[in-house]
Amino acid sequence: MGWRLLEPRNPGEGIRGAMGGSRIFEQPQYRAEAESMIEFIAGPQRVVVEIGFDHGMRLLAQAHQNPDTRFVGLEVRERQVSRVAPHCPDNLRVFRADARTVFGAVLPDACVTRVEVLFPTPWWVAQKRERRLLITESFVTDVKRVLRPGGDLYLATDVAGYFSAANGLFGAWTQAELPEEVGVLSRRERVCKRDGLTVYRACFRT
Repeated sequence: MGWRLLEPRNPGEGIRGAMGGSRIFEQPQYRAEAESMIEFIAGPQRVVVEIGFDHGMRLLAQAHQNPDTRFVGLEVRERQVSRVAPHCPDNLRVFRADARTVFGAVLPDACVTRVEVLFPTPWWVAQKRERRLLITESFVTDVKRVLRPGGDLYLATDVAGYFSAANGLFGAWTQAELPEEVGVLSRRERVCKRDGLTVYRACFRT
């Protein structure tokens, strides 16, 4: 039996998100991408998922620096995915997909080692962009299911309120050491460095 869409939390509704929510994976093209993603991360190797990789330079650097780790990049903007895809080494795949639907309806249990959420869209902007707020109680539940034992989520944001809200949602998790610096900054982190903005970081472990 091949892959099938996981049962939604609210039967009949699916999981809301950009690109039509989880129902998009019922379409042949996106179903094939979901199957490809699951096949790519299958096995005992470390698996890291970066959500909203933007220009992808940091993600590409990580993949080149860690050839024994499988990396998956999720991004809803088609242009960004198209730009990064031709440069991916063998241990990296990028997909145009909403992370909320991927974690809630596609990825199997205990298949990911680390989730990286770098500078997620704040809630006051998300309300104007199809409600794209990422870190919610439902998303935290989905991440916990998908992470392997001892897996973690790394969060970086320059929005103090978002960081405080996330700490509340991950309150029952263990605080872990921050990952080593990659040496390549994301686009938003470069802006923060240029403008002297504080970047709040945390690593939450199951």
